[in-house]
Amino acid sequence: MIYLASTSPRRKALLKQYGIPFQTLQPVYEESNKSSLSPSRLVRTHALEKGRSCAASVRNGVILSADTIVYLNGKVIGKPKNQKDAFKILRSLQGRWHKVYTGVALIHIQAGTIKRKSLFSEVTQVKLKRMSETDMKQYFQKINPLDKAGAYAIQSKKPNIVETIKGSLTNAIGLPMEAVLKQYGRLKI
Repeated sequence: MIYLASTSPRRKALLKQYGIPFQTLQPVYEESNKSSLSPSRLVRTHALEKGRSCAASVRNGVILSADTIVYLNGKVIGKPKNQKDAFKILRSLQGRWHKVYTGVALIHIQAGTIKRKSLFSEVTQVKLKRMSETDMKQYFQKINPLDKAGAYAIQSKKPNIVETIKGSLTNAIGLPMEAVLKQYGRLKI
């Protein structure tokens, strides 16, 4: 059994889309993006700690946890604090290339004990279209930017604000499914 240590509707939708049965757990972990860690190490650390925070509630199975950040010019961009912050973030990203990092932890638990862990991260490059203030207001009426790293939903097609993407789309959504399936297979459960 896979236990998803996440409340993200996007991660749930991806697992359903791929036909993977799972149960949801709510991690108890406070992320901090104020770190000297590299972006890939930071997301792996957050993913692992989210998974570990749920380990006591699993007797047998695999905990799947993840963390996603946006990275621009040496700075980590997480979820906006409020609507004003969302506008500021989207202004900084539009018309420019940035990176979306997702860290993933797969924690195999047997008889209530952690047996194996697999940690990895993926990176996707994204360039957003240029937008006017009116475009941004209309966009935020269609999506909630406050629960999304970078204040945008790459999977939203109405309107599509992405100009170009290089790499895994599912990674930019919040869970690199191709890599997850590969690593899950390597756990040999």
